[in-house]
Amino acid sequence: MQCPKCKTENSETVTYCVRCHTPLKYTCPACKHVQLQGGKCEKCGVDFAKYAAMLVFQAKDAAKEERASSGWKPPIWAHVLFFPIPLVIQLTMYFVRKAKSK
Repeated sequence: MQCPKCKTENSETVTYCVRCHTPLKYTCPACKHVQLQGGKCEKCGVDFAKYAAMLVFQAKDAAKEERASSGWKPPIWAHVLFFPIPLVIQLTMYFVRKAKSK
């Protein structure tokens, strides 16, 4: 089998070119049919890019649902207690810099 990119001769068993690592065989993600061209499956007609995009959106939706169902929120006392801390740190740094500049 000859690589379409670098024209190197490869054995029939390899999936990627041994020289430039270009894919020589494409496997359909839906039906697992092996073919020589990418883009669209010759057997079931699935578009590889659309299928990959669908998987990404499904994973995003699943993650979003998982986050929503976990339902954990910090208690209000944590917000009240820790809110002033960054303010105090910033004010302290401001006054220290002001004192050093004098």
